[in-house]
Amino acid sequence: MLVWALSASSAGAYYHFLHYTSKTAPYLAVPEKFDPAALPNKTITFFVSSSGPAQFGANDNFPSVLSQIRQATRAWDAVATSDLRVTFGGLYTDGTPETTPTGEVAFDDEIPPGLLAFTTHTAADQMVVQPDGSFFPITRSIIHLKSDLTERPGPSYTDSFYLTVVHEMGHALGLQHTFTSSVMSTAVTRATSALRPLDADDIAAVSLLYPRNLAARTGTITGTVTAGNQGVHMASVVALHSNGSAISSLTNPDGTYRIDGIPPGTYYVYVQPLPPTANIYSPLDPEGNPVDPSGPFDGVFYPNATDVKKATAVTVSMGGSADGINFSVNRRNSVPIYDISTYSYFGQNGVHPAYVNIMPGSATLSAAGPGIGSNGHVAPGLGVSVLGSAFIAPGGVRGYGSTPTFLALDLNFTLGASTGPQHFIFSQGSGLYVLPAGFNLVRGDPPSITSVATDANGNVVVTGSHFNPDTQVYFEGLPALTKITDDSHAIVVPPPGASNQNVVLTAFNGDGQNSMFLAPDPPPAYTYPASPAPKVTIAPSILPAGARAMIDITGVNTNFVDGMMTVGLGSSDALVRRVWVLSPTHAIANVQVADKAQQGTSLATVISGFQVFSQPGAFEILTANPDAPAVEPTLINAIWLQSGVFPGATASLFGANLGGAQTKITINDQPVTILYTSAAQINLAIPASLKPGPAILRLNNGAANAYPVVVSIDAAPPTITAVKNSSNVNVDVSQPPQAGDKLSVLVTGLADPGANIDPGRVHVTVGGVASAAAVITQVSDTTYQVQFTLDPAVAAGEKVAVTVSIDGKTSLPAYIPVGPLPAPSSGN
Repeated sequence: MLVWALSASSAGAYYHFLHYTSKTAPYLAVPEKFDPAALPNKTITFFVSSSGPAQFGANDNFPSVLSQIRQATRAWDAVATSDLRVTFGGLYTDGTPETTPTGEVAFDDEIPPGLLAFTTHTAADQMVVQPDGSFFPITRSIIHLKSDLTERPGPSYTDSFYLTVVHEMGHALGLQHTFTSSVMSTAVTRATSALRPLDADDIAAVSLLYPRNLAARTGTITGTVTAGNQGVHMASVVALHSNGSAISSLTNPDGTYRIDGIPPGTYYVYVQPLPPTANIYSPLDPEGNPVDPSGPFDGVFYPNATDVKKATAVTVSMGGSADGINFSVNRRNSVPIYDISTYSYFGQNGVHPAYVNIMPGSATLSAAGPGIGSNGHVAPGLGVSVLGSAFIAPGGVRGYGSTPTFLALDLNFTLGASTGPQHFIFSQGSGLYVLPAGFNLVRGDPPSITSVATDANGNVVVTGSHFNPDTQVYFEGLPALTKITDDSHAIVVPPPGASNQNVVLTAFNGDGQNSMFLAPDPPPAYTYPASPAPKVTIAPSILPAGARAMIDITGVNTNFVDGMMTVGLGSSDALVRRVWVLSPTHAIANVQVADKAQQGTSLATVISGFQVFSQPGAFEILTANPDAPAVEPTLINAIWLQSGVFPGATASLFGANLGGAQTKITINDQPVTILYTSAAQINLAIPASLKPGPAILRLNNGAANAYPVVVSIDAAPPTITAVKNSSNVNVDVSQPPQAGDKLSVLVTGLADPGANIDPGRVHVTVGGVASAAAVITQVSDTTYQVQFTLDPAVAAGEKVAVTVSIDGKTSLPAYIPVGPLPAPSSGN
């Protein structure tokens, strides 16, 4: 068991916090991470210190800070290939009793000079061995932000603040710095945007730490990095997609590396040393001593080329591994070029990372950093090139300034140039430095906001320029419902706000550009009208350890809005799993109290938009009652999991002490037919008369009532009525379809009659292989025809499952033959 688990954890070093299990090869890397099994519903909750920052700039305030931190948790929670869920829990007070691992955000004056923020975490000394891998459990992570938000990275409404919080939250989850310009790169080279804060490297790193279906969708590159026949430790090996993202790993002490989580495609692979400013914690050996990097060397592309034109591209396939991508590098005494920042200018304002409008046909941007020049001159022998859809114009590398020295880089664009990230390659002598996403090519100028007004309906009218159909207006950290009326006007529904609160508005275009690029002074702001202070009541406010329960939240002077509401109970032992808004003054939520939760009281917080209500000691945890029935609120379809739980479906309910023949269940006060019952599981029939949406389930096990819980009732899924071939004949074994054939599925319940269905919403899955719908046609009042092409990856068989899904709702399967089928045996 131990050997198997260690082997499972020997995937690439990446940039996690690592421990090596031996001092010799093979080096088995064991990371530090949260234990999902120790977290309620596999969810880590981040709480914010109730003391808040000490000082704010103009138009900045604590609710705005909270909105950005909430959005940061959503960014990490949205990673579908990570098994760890991340949520925002509102406020906490120091000294709250809790036993569950937690994440915290604190504001202090202890930030070391030169840092925008820093994060610490506490990990257990003992390694945990599990079938899916070994790790050292993180028990607590604390993000330290500056208490004076008039200093960088403040104010809170800027991209800088938000991306700093996302970056530090990555550290809290177990990620170290990377050198791919992703969010886990330092601010000097970071190139992600507030709209898309995570890049492929961030997604791969967190998904490998908390894996969930990543390997099936991605591929791998492996190899070694050696210098003089000796392995190079902690070299940064990067797979770089032209006009795309970069994904990386760090080498083990013997020089071996493994880059997992690479989307299928063609990549240039390069290796370069860590910069002197890497600020990475070295892996620890079995005795707890750091295993430090090997030292500087010349960076090269595979296979050992300093010119990308001489590099060999590596193809990565889904589920495949490109092995033997080896490097032999030359050691050197120092790293000559590193930490390059690029800037584009809008008026006098420099924007980092650089955005370049492709439409004029040429552009100039600036670069700064160690090794590229001095005293206003380009460093001797420096070469600069671009990997992507741009190139340096002849004579287009010019030094200016004195100390520091900047480079002016004149760019031209290739015929048919593509938008997206472009990569810089700086070469000098025998080595190179690669800056992924050195700048972004876009089609158009950034949006601007020139005025903010209010119409008769209370909506905000935003006037500006360069608005696109995908322009989104943010009220500080909150995306607002935005309707673009033309390229200079938008009508926006403001999020719930605090009385007389000033909030800064920013317009974001889908290409990542935003209205702050133009450095408006003062920034456009909206002032909420005066309003009475909100008051909130939560019931029940006392729950025992181990409880699963619905709580009822009622408000006075509140504006609860679905998707913008947070309910927090101030303790990592009490997870608020989901909130349903029923009206501006009424919401319900499911709460899960940890089985080993500590007794005590905690701060309760209810936040809707910028409205914040908190009450010390408003929630209390009592000792567990081991005999009480407890209901897990997630119902499971007992016939076909993917269909969800809908009116008329058969569902399974799980929990503890659920009872037996005397058990009674109601959903929204309707009696439920019980099909099977035991102490841990009940199968039941969902009443057909229920309407989709939240419903309250109550259970009595014959001796005691469980706490009521909220269950989600889904809309009925589509139903497949036939599968036909291109001749409009039902598929059967006499003429089984084969790879590449055009097929049609007839489906009822896909949408309302007359609906215009975007084919991108609909997928047909055959034998576990999903295919996008090509054409969708309504063929009767109740039936739609979905046309698709049978994917070559579908395995042949006599009964292959076919399902149709729309917006996540999946039909029950129909079964078809897929050829070629085996010939029947002759028999005797």
